[in-house]
Amino acid sequence: MIKTAVGLGQWSVGTALVGVLAWGNVSAQTAAPQQPTGQAGAYSLQVNAQIVVLDVVVLNSKGELVENLSKDDFTVFEDKTPETILTFEHNSPPAEKAVVPIESTKELDQKEPNAPVTILVMDEVVSRFEEIAFMRDAMKKYLSTQGDTLRQPTMLVAVNTDRMMILQDYTTSKKQIVDALSHHEAEHPWRSRSWQGEQFNAAVAALTGVAHAEAGHPGHKNMIWIGRGFPAINWTQLAESPVALARVEDVIQLCVNELRDSRVTLYTIDPAGVHMASTEVDAGGTAVDAALGGQWDFEGISRGTGGIPMHGYNDLNHLILTSVRNGESFYTLSYRPVVSSQNELAFRNIRVVMKDPNLHATTRSGYFTRPTEVSALHDSRGKMTAGTTRDLSVATQGLLIYDGVPFEIVRDAAKPDSFSLKVKVAGVTWEKADGQSEKATLTLAVESFDKKGKVLNHLGQTFNLQVPALASTVKDERTISLPVTIATAAPAARVRFVLRSDKDGKIGADNVFLIDKKEITDPATGRQLKEEH
Repeated sequence: MIKTAVGLGQWSVGTALVGVLAWGNVSAQTAAPQQPTGQAGAYSLQVNAQIVVLDVVVLNSKGELVENLSKDDFTVFEDKTPETILTFEHNSPPAEKAVVPIESTKELDQKEPNAPVTILVMDEVVSRFEEIAFMRDAMKKYLSTQGDTLRQPTMLVAVNTDRMMILQDYTTSKKQIVDALSHHEAEHPWRSRSWQGEQFNAAVAALTGVAHAEAGHPGHKNMIWIGRGFPAINWTQLAESPVALARVEDVIQLCVNELRDSRVTLYTIDPAGVHMASTEVDAGGTAVDAALGGQWDFEGISRGTGGIPMHGYNDLNHLILTSVRNGESFYTLSYRPVVSSQNELAFRNIRVVMKDPNLHATTRSGYFTRPTEVSALHDSRGKMTAGTTRDLSVATQGLLIYDGVPFEIVRDAAKPDSFSLKVKVAGVTWEKADGQSEKATLTLAVESFDKKGKVLNHLGQTFNLQVPALASTVKDERTISLPVTIATAAPAARVRFVLRSDKDGKIGADNVFLIDKKEITDPATGRQLKEEH
């Protein structure tokens, strides 16, 4: 048994799991095969395999979505070199198709695993108090134009310098989103004009946290971020410290990569209506210095993911509507770059040109050739690395379901402190152990809480797994059972399980409620839970 001192905080190393965690190495055997429920094939942008996938929104001169286009209507350039489109698909919900009611992330993965979704984010990090109130009113005004059933499953999130709050899990019910808005009381942003480091970390942590939570859902995600995102950064002053500048650049690059890999498009809406300087383009329409050359702000990240930075104070609800609409109808295409880059820090510029000059295509401005880095579990001294600590820290907060590593929790009726996590073999990234088997390492963090959200017990385990290799033509329906024991006697009210795949950094997270949900307070929002939460 290895004991490691680990601190898992809110947005940074802090207090959520303060104390000593016991990290044990446990070998797990393959359980009897069982049918997966609602698990679709994972979406991935295979940059390492030299396949680039783009989601493209096409508008006409009136700003209207354009449908029924063919592959021949598009030309893709990467670093000014024309590319050959390999696959092409139009994603648009048929008008006659009935909306499938969704009440949670679990239902989304079971009923509509490939559906495009909307994530509404209220930024309380840098925004002034009056702007936060304006955001709430604008969202309600936008929702008033929608029917009782939303066309896309929608999640409502609020972010401040301390935490990310899931005000409403995925739902197609307009009433649930409106109720969540009405009950959310924003804290006064007393640090809005200082603490730039904390503000920067909070915005990045929220973006990467959502990317990790959504990694298992292959559908397109439109994240609509209402607020400024990053605080004002003095890039000139920052450049005087090459080490600090390199760290900021590295964090932003990795953030863009993680959003890309989870198929998240970020739309930013500035509630103050302040117009930022537009990106300079060359004669061919390619962005100049489009790489994160130490000058990218939050809007630069938006463009990097294929989103659109928007401004406008009096028509905020219309901007929300436009952003949601752009996530309903888009084209997905892929290509293999003609010219490969040997420089992992290079930024590859992408431009999509339409055959009809009256049409305008919006997609990601490019990508970094560097692969998305995954934090190692331990450093050279045997201590948990800061990256892994951060990932587990964010995932242990609140009630949000993470579907990056799908699993089912089974509680032993005869031994209430004993649980078993049924992990789908197909949902884990494996590597070859030998010619006949594959191996993987999973890291588990478990916490129990009272009904007010106070941490009672916590533990951690490392599972070294090995399974027989199957032929690529065989559908893998196996599960692995991971045993977990944690005290559940009163005052324990909830247990949260967070499982991380150490090969690719993907995370699964779920909760077991020990008492009636209506008696439990969400630790992130301070609200009483509802039966449909």
